[in-house]
Amino acid sequence: MQYPVMSLWCIPLILGGLWSPVAAETSQERVALSLSGPDCFSQHRSIGAALARISGVKQVDLESVPDHALVDVVRGMATSEALLEAAARGIEPGARCQVDIMKSCISASPAPSHH
Repeated sequence: MQYPVMSLWCIPLILGGLWSPVAAETSQERVALSLSGPDCFSQHRSIGAALARISGVKQVDLESVPDHALVDVVRGMATSEALLEAAARGIEPGARCQVDIMKSCISASPAPSHH
């Protein structure tokens, strides 16, 4: 008798554990910005700080992919264009660094849901 009651409590726990990663995955998206120019590396700190100030930005990664800024944002809170503008504002005047939105597998649309 003790085991059926215990299994009733475990089912929601197991289903909740399976559901959580799906919910987390769909609530964020990654925007990739390319950085080109001889001064971009020296601008990493100011670009990262400018991006981090945008509402909805969860993480800024300027290290994983050379010449790129990978920005994780809460879906619907920050547009690619807003991130592009923020990154451009983070570049010091006179620095030779161009920022562009990447349209690649890194910033592709979310995978279709499987029902």
